[in-house]
Amino acid sequence: MNVFARIEHVCARVVEDAFARVFPSALDPAQIGRRLVSTAQASPSDLYLVRVHPADYARLATDRDFLEGRWSAMVREALPRERAEAARVVLDEDPDVVSGSLAIEVVVDERAQSLALERPDGARVPLSDGLSLGRADDNGVKLRDARASRNHARIVADGTGWSVEDLGSSNGTFVDGAQVRRARLDRGQTLTIGETHLKVVDAP
Repeated sequence: MNVFARIEHVCARVVEDAFARVFPSALDPAQIGRRLVSTAQASPSDLYLVRVHPADYARLATDRDFLEGRWSAMVREALPRERAEAARVVLDEDPDVVSGSLAIEVVVDERAQSLALERPDGARVPLSDGLSLGRADDNGVKLRDARASRNHARIVADGTGWSVEDLGSSNGTFVDGAQVRRARLDRGQTLTIGETHLKVVDAP
C-alpha cells in the first residue's frame, strides 16, 4: 500500500472509529488530518501546532488527547522514516483564527523557555509539564483562594513552550484578563485563577 493509500485508509478509519457522533462545526477532524498530512509532506518537522477558533476548540477539546494521538499517527505515516518517530501534533485555540478554519504552525525549534509563576508574595514556581493549580493539597501550586476550584488548571508543555489548560473549573481561568480553556503562556503575561494573579516570569 503506497503512502497516499495508507493516508486515505487512516483518514477513513479515524472517521469511522472516532466520529460516530456529529460535530456541529464545519471544521471536522478528518479535514484537519488531511491538512496536517499535506503540511507534513511539504515541511517535515517534529511538532505541528493546530490552531483553531475557541468555538471549534470547545467542540474538539473533549476528545483532544485522542485526536492528537490519531493526527500524530497520520503525520508519522506521511513523514520520512528518519523524521517520523518523534513527530507529534498539538491542538491549541487561537481567537485570531476564523471559526471553521485552521492554521497549522510547523515548529522547528522545540527548546522550551525556562519560565515560572510568581505568586503575589514573590515566591516563584518553575513551570513543568503537568504542574497542577488549585485549592486541593496535592496541587503543585496550592491556592488559598475560595474562588479557585480544588483542581483548577494545569500546565502543559507543547514542545515550544508552555500552555495553561483549564480543568473544568467553576470560575474559569484567565490569561491577561481573557478567559481561556487552553492558551500559551509567555513571559510578562498574568495568569489569573479566582482572585489570585500569577505573573509569568523567568525561572529562578
